[in-house]
Amino acid sequence: MKILHLIYSEAVSGAEKYIKQLLPGLHQYGIHCHLIVVTPKKTSGVFKEFCNDLEVNGVTASLIVANRLSIFNTAKKIDSYLKKNEIHIVHSHLVNSDLIATVLKTFYYPGLYLISSKHGYKEPVMLQYQPGKKINKKDLYYYFTKLTLKKINQNLAVSHAIADLFINLGFTKEKYPVIHHGVNIEPFDKEKYTNTCRLANPQLIIVGRIETMKGHYYLLEALQEVVKQFPEIKLLVLGEGSEKANLQKKAAAMGLQKHVQFMGFMPHPYSYISHSDIVVLPSLFEPFGLVYIEAFALQKAVVAFDTPAGNEIMENEKTALLASKGDSAQLAQKIIYLLKHPEERKKIEASAYEKYTSSFTREIMIENTANWYHSLQIK
Repeated sequence: MKILHLIYSEAVSGAEKYIKQLLPGLHQYGIHCHLIVVTPKKTSGVFKEFCNDLEVNGVTASLIVANRLSIFNTAKKIDSYLKKNEIHIVHSHLVNSDLIATVLKTFYYPGLYLISSKHGYKEPVMLQYQPGKKINKKDLYYYFTKLTLKKINQNLAVSHAIADLFINLGFTKEKYPVIHHGVNIEPFDKEKYTNTCRLANPQLIIVGRIETMKGHYYLLEALQEVVKQFPEIKLLVLGEGSEKANLQKKAAAMGLQKHVQFMGFMPHPYSYISHSDIVVLPSLFEPFGLVYIEAFALQKAVVAFDTPAGNEIMENEKTALLASKGDSAQLAQKIIYLLKHPEERKKIEASAYEKYTSSFTREIMIENTANWYHSLQIK
């Protein structure tokens, strides 16, 4: 079986990391993967390196430099690639890739078998999501998604939260199959990074894009209470985003400048996570949440909000401590409790690591995906 994975992207985030973890391992199951990344010129350097890394690991990876408006020209190039390499299955990732694939199938390659992974949806809609409640949010994004679904043969969701969201939005009545992400973290010399990555005692860390959905503002409110009991504490904020400047202003207004350190984007955040005491992830919604399982893999305790999809990955008081959504006071209580009770923290870390090894390794994700591909019985 040969499959072309297709993604339009302007940054390396969850879907891109998923592709990098997944594709090289599928070969052992008789699935030969190609990858085409479509990206604008400004990010072509990043994705050239991304493709080179996959090539080293046995995946044929190509780059098409194009913007979103070049959809027909891009689809035509992909059509030529598919026919040259005798590939009739495309697995697309994210809505812009789905649009390219839809144009490809409609105008160039009617016999194409199209698979789409649902890695998320528009963030304002995800913020409104409540399990079991219908969402009426019809805009251009909605209609583009609805259009692409008419051409897609099979959909795959990265979490039950996303599968349920597509039902609640009215896109489908039957729940899409779900395969969770998995990660493997390459071993590294932890001690080598102690001087540069351990900046305070105790030390908290949050990793991710600085956007409203990630809940950074709730963490600052919680930190005000934590500082009262741990005056030497520092929070490391890893990531970039549209809310960074506002968050920096908020931290200054709250008198937290010396307790919050903005580190920017870190391509290898694991050394900072491994030298921190608690990973705090107060997201209001996560399509999946790779940082949860990265923390599990590094045997670090997590404090988070009890929200999708985190609450299908983490079990409260066993593999993490979960606070009620939007409750900064409760978030602070959970952090303080773990800092004051290191023996409890160790228990949670051990349980979380056990959960990681049984459910969220790269090998498990690869095997589950390969089995799903084969179950489709595509001719």
